[in-house]
Amino acid sequence: MTRMLTNPLWSRAPGSRASVGPDPGAELTFRPTPGPSLGVELELLVLDPRTRDLAPGSVRILEACAAESVPGVTAELMQSMIEVKTGVCRDVAEVRGQLVPSLWRMHEIARSLGYGLALAGTHPFHQTSNSVVFPAERYERVLERLAWLAYQRVVFGLHVHVGVPSGDEALGVMTLLTPYLPHLLALSANSPYWHSADTGLASSRAALYNLLPHAGLPPYFGDWQEFRNYCRVMQDCKVMRSFKDVYWDIRPRPDFGTVEFRICDAPATLAATLGLVALTRCLVIWALRVLAEQPQRRRRDRRHNWIGVENKWLATRYGLEAPYIRTPSGKRRPLAEDVAALIERLLPIARETGDEPFLAPFRPIDRFKTGSEFQRQFYRQSGSWEALMDHLAHRLTGELEAVGPSMPVIPGSRAPSGDDTSRGLPVRPMRPDGPRGMQWRMGGDETGRES
Repeated sequence: MTRMLTNPLWSRAPGSRASVGPDPGAELTFRPTPGPSLGVELELLVLDPRTRDLAPGSVRILEACAAESVPGVTAELMQSMIEVKTGVCRDVAEVRGQLVPSLWRMHEIARSLGYGLALAGTHPFHQTSNSVVFPAERYERVLERLAWLAYQRVVFGLHVHVGVPSGDEALGVMTLLTPYLPHLLALSANSPYWHSADTGLASSRAALYNLLPHAGLPPYFGDWQEFRNYCRVMQDCKVMRSFKDVYWDIRPRPDFGTVEFRICDAPATLAATLGLVALTRCLVIWALRVLAEQPQRRRRDRRHNWIGVENKWLATRYGLEAPYIRTPSGKRRPLAEDVAALIERLLPIARETGDEPFLAPFRPIDRFKTGSEFQRQFYRQSGSWEALMDHLAHRLTGELEAVGPSMPVIPGSRAPSGDDTSRGLPVRPMRPDGPRGMQWRMGGDETGRES
């Protein structure tokens, strides 16, 4: 049996509001957002700097962040995972302005406690059966429901929320943008390894998430009432307690008034992260304008659903090197080429919103290297999981040290290390500190492990 910790910061008494199911009617009332505002959630690995394995350190980090009033730092399913999120932001620059300072402070707190942080979609050699579930009622329910599958969720992603005016428009946006989810997945792909094995996939995280019930591409809903009916049926059948129990790659969030994109791996760099946020927002703005001008586009050609599953698989398997099926008649072209064409089509919107500079890491696309490509290249050259984890940890540290706790992230600046995945931020080369390569300033528990 998995040992669960209890802590008054996260546990609630039985019968409290959090321990009973939400009111379905109130929960499914869409709260409109007047403009395409943004919210971002980024999941990070918590590392033991001696073993380079995942470490169950989130409880201590969260307690210290709460004591230091660091905003936006929250728990995830396992204690070796931690999330930083923004509030409601007007544009990508404001996302940057909220995300980077919180990440900097969380990173320094983690380092002072003897932990490291890194960005990746999976940890390359961690044995997930050794993971420790976070002490919260919500995660206890997840473990009870998913059993062994819960330990296949030790994966790390980027979630992007974009505000929309109504539930009907949220579903219309989902209909129009589902064909572009492979583009976002391929750009973010950063999880080639799992349990010390090369999976052959660009995103093993995407494949693992498909194991879950109610995951993957969303079903089609013609209007908000149809979505409400779906949720009521699922709740009446005790399939789910809340709409949050569906893990679709894109889903409506009526409580926030947003469409939430969940398809992306945690990208290799902060620059790529902000680039994906900008691209996602441009897509939503484009979709809303199409829906206003051509309301009939709300109706989905179901043949696109059929090929959508294959397109997502191709992006999962091959990343940007995948072919992309453009039409139900079978017309194809390279996904990288389609991504480049998509970005060019969206540039007028990006210029209009001021988000164009954040797309710099992806232009031109043939110079962009995904996290999965970089991880494979690095591991094949070094032959060392530890060296790979050293580099992933030092790369995040380098990005944060380059900008400092409050300095702006400057898209388009060239990385002195020559790593093409980091072109949006200057990154310092990995430091060969100590005989084993990784040596952070440490304090507290010198082993980096949970006591």
